[in-house]
Amino acid sequence: MNFDILSENKENQAIHHYCLLSQDYRYDVTIVYSAQFLGKAMVTSIQSGRMILLCANDINLDQYWAPTLGIEQEDIADFQDFLKLVLQSPFHVEEY
Repeated sequence: MNFDILSENKENQAIHHYCLLSQDYRYDVTIVYSAQFLGKAMVTSIQSGRMILLCANDINLDQYWAPTLGIEQEDIADFQDFLKLVLQSPFHVEEY
């Protein structure tokens, strides 16, 4: 092996899976909370196959996260409401 391991952290992460249905689209997302993400959660879209780190302060930056997650323009406001619900609720650090 040509790598030197500089650090290794192990934690039990809180992982939440959501299936969201709008008028015309379905969104399957996984949200992973970790102490390693500097206060952000890893949001992964199954449809787009891409992930992004988000926190409550990022919710209004839809031009940043919506294309990455594959959120259709007509669903952005509802998806923002969803993110407000799941990203602003505190998660327990001691679970990690």
